[in-house]
Amino acid sequence: MSNNSFYQQTHTNQTDNYALFKQQLLTSLREFLPADTRISIDSFSHNNRLSLDGLTILEPGSNISPTIYLESYFEQYEQGTDFTKIRQQILQYYHEHRYVQNIDVSFFTSLVKVRPRIVYKLIHYGKNRELLKEIPHFTYLDLAITFYYLVPGESSENASILIHNSHLAFWNISKDNLLLFAQQNTMQLLPDSFLPLTDLICSILPGAEAAEISEEYSANPLPMYVLTNKRRYFGACCILYPDVLKKISEKLNDDLILLPSSVHEFILIPSRFADHPGDFQNIVHEINVTGVAPEEILSDSIYFYNKGADRVSLLQS
Repeated sequence: MSNNSFYQQTHTNQTDNYALFKQQLLTSLREFLPADTRISIDSFSHNNRLSLDGLTILEPGSNISPTIYLESYFEQYEQGTDFTKIRQQILQYYHEHRYVQNIDVSFFTSLVKVRPRIVYKLIHYGKNRELLKEIPHFTYLDLAITFYYLVPGESSENASILIHNSHLAFWNISKDNLLLFAQQNTMQLLPDSFLPLTDLICSILPGAEAAEISEEYSANPLPMYVLTNKRRYFGACCILYPDVLKKISEKLNDDLILLPSSVHEFILIPSRFADHPGDFQNIVHEINVTGVAPEEILSDSIYFYNKGADRVSLLQS
């Protein structure tokens, strides 16, 4: 068999396995969701000309759902992870991000109604070039500032509507207007949260695990902090908030190394603990490979905040 024929057969087998995986997932999930729940898998244009399969779950009475991209879960399955464990991961992600109310989206035609809840977030520029053709944005280092409508609800019910260029045309406003609205709203609706990494971990994990992790991190001489927002939802953009990094650097009496943990947060380290800042590249890589869903990866870069200049820059390793 030629190398090309072997590749084609392998690719065909993987495609067949993926189709079976998706069908098994659709069937299996119905056992854990209310009757009449609509479950579908559709192809979405995402991340620089990539077409990703997204799972959506609409329970009765709801017309909005988080999109759960399946490629990373299938990779786990191909590597031997038990299907029931993968299903549990997907259900957990869904329950953490679902919105249980029905939303009348007709209000979106009125700028007066949407303006108070227009906010911004950070995504990677290079990984989202195709998406950025369709949405208003501003470049920021190797990232992009984009905009969304934060759906009203409890802090545990995070839902949003991405703002597209077509919305600006309909509202007859510019992206500069959009930025102004977002600058007024984001800090108010999503105030920043700065805390030691151990405190964040302990607030998420159950008691025994939290104590074990806390003891492990306490033995680590490297102090690590988390900057996010109160909802821990698209909180990486808190590095854009006026004076936030300045106040943190003054509190820690140092410049800052900024490690992108996900679109939801940054890990901050006082620069005096970074003799070779490039060494942190391994931390960022490990987070992105093992600890973050693909759609939530922010960047592979490391950033530096100079408190004297009050400026964030890309750190060259």
